[in-house]
Amino acid sequence: MIKRILYTFLSACLLATGFAGCDDDAMAPLPESVPLIMEVSGKSFVMGDKLVLTIKVNDEDNPEAVSNEDFDIYLTAKDGTEDVSKVVFKDFPSMVTFPKGVSELKIELPIVESGLKPQEKVYVNVLAFVRGYKVSDSSQSIVVSDHNYTVVSLKNNADNEINEGDKFTIQAQVSVPVTDDVDVNISIPDAQKVFYETLPPAKLTIKAGEQLAEAVVKTKHNPDPSQHETLVLDFTTLSGVHPLDKAKIEILMKDLEVGRGDRLLDERWVYDRPAVPFASSGRQGAVADQYGEIIPMKEMNSHPNADLAAAGWKFYNAWEFHSVGNSGDMWNDGNAFKNKVPLFLAARNTAVAQNHAAVFNEQFSNITEEGILKMIQMKVKSTATGGGKGERDYGTAAFYACGTGSPWKSNSQLILEGCRMEVRARLRGEKNGFNMGIWLMSDDSGSSPTYSEVDILENPVGPITGNKAFQTFHYGLSANENKGSKSAQNSINMNDWNVYWMEWRSGEEIALGINGVETVCLKKSECSEEDWTFTNAKNQKGLKFILTMGAPNKWALGGGTETGGVWAPDAGWDSGFASFNNYERDRDNDAIPRLEIDWVRTYINKASVADYEQGQTKNGTKFY
Repeated sequence: MIKRILYTFLSACLLATGFAGCDDDAMAPLPESVPLIMEVSGKSFVMGDKLVLTIKVNDEDNPEAVSNEDFDIYLTAKDGTEDVSKVVFKDFPSMVTFPKGVSELKIELPIVESGLKPQEKVYVNVLAFVRGYKVSDSSQSIVVSDHNYTVVSLKNNADNEINEGDKFTIQAQVSVPVTDDVDVNISIPDAQKVFYETLPPAKLTIKAGEQLAEAVVKTKHNPDPSQHETLVLDFTTLSGVHPLDKAKIEILMKDLEVGRGDRLLDERWVYDRPAVPFASSGRQGAVADQYGEIIPMKEMNSHPNADLAAAGWKFYNAWEFHSVGNSGDMWNDGNAFKNKVPLFLAARNTAVAQNHAAVFNEQFSNITEEGILKMIQMKVKSTATGGGKGERDYGTAAFYACGTGSPWKSNSQLILEGCRMEVRARLRGEKNGFNMGIWLMSDDSGSSPTYSEVDILENPVGPITGNKAFQTFHYGLSANENKGSKSAQNSINMNDWNVYWMEWRSGEEIALGINGVETVCLKKSECSEEDWTFTNAKNQKGLKFILTMGAPNKWALGGGTETGGVWAPDAGWDSGFASFNNYERDRDNDAIPRLEIDWVRTYINKASVADYEQGQTKNGTKFY
């Protein structure tokens, strides 16, 4: 009864307040929140540095806006789920107050001066939260280590592999400009000096105010068959501010005269020097500056392989993934991850491609400085777009091109009758449960009555399928669930580079192969008239080119549960790499599943390009 009387009194008072207030004075309006943004003074820090967080009022409609009240900002610093605020910072505040009437607040966070182990890196996510306010960029990732190390490496050569006679560049690099000259001393074993035409210098010096020093070295080519050699470079420095990240580099120098191995296993059955890039006339200088040796190439040049040239294959087009050019030309790196994403491939963000992982190419793909398209998949929560809306536990990369009948850059090649397509690729990392694929398919708009699929490579890795290279044709009427297929399986080392290829020789024959071996061939004579779909007439825009990573894969894993028609893998399928879930820290970890493409090259067996294209629409930009 007392509560009822109290509520009645309060209601009457509130109602009266709407007109005149409970007393003679009107109530002041509540302060309005303003939009905020958080900025950091850098991304990489060492012991003794200072991180500065800046919280700003960020009102685009009112640039002069200031805060209307004092409010509290709550701060956290975590590595994954672990609180590292006391490990990394000397005095990290859990809460600070943004004062009324100002437009920004700077928060100084000194980094500890000791305590981190040698070469230890702590990946810190600094998060700001303000109750009732929207804070843009409220989560910022930084890296804290014990020193700014001098990183010695081979430029554009993460694998440390060369051929005899090659040039290579030794570089010493730091992440911040040095305040004093930093000398890096280089020595090599006396017995190895005979392998060099130009010896490494005795010293590399990073000048004060700079971050990089380089030296070009050239090896000798011994024309007599010998053996591969391991070249050793030893490094020392007296700098205590910028110590070396490593004291030695070992370089595998391959003998060019070593005989080719098994035709299935050795890519040199297709190219004597498969790593040497093609370059069109407009890019030859830039590509040569970046990579050294190049192969100038233009339309209708004969295939560099004598046997393939004799078979009538002439160059048509290529995607070489050169890490040269301007952003907006071959690639675009205008994203938060600073990755170079190819503009001649589009996002394959269909519902099927995103069953278990969201396609986000800007984060999970990159054209590396070595000139390789690197696609990864990580246990990083990501939002699926396109045909697969919603959040996924994993993020991945997936691409498609061609077969669109449009002038877009992603339709810069045509895959038609009379095409030979070659893809130089390697598959690395913990791949259990994955089915990485390089494949072609007919128009997937649903308008075609027939279906064509060419799996240039599938690698379903798991207890059911093992770890083999599958190459398969699927064909028949679109409405027929039991389409025809023909397949080959081969055991090869997919961690190494291989050339996977398709020859659509005519409207009556199509074949697949690896390196120097044809693995499977399908002919029209093996199919019924309606099931034979490998013709231009039944693929009027040509075939689409697709790259996917596809995990987890029911075909390979076998186990799992199905609920409401949706299959889910057994727990633990991703145990080999699930713990590597910090993008900044783990993206380059060797355990991360990755599909790497060096180049895609196409040849035709027609008398001319016009005879091959038959008036089809495509983009004319050369991406090689």
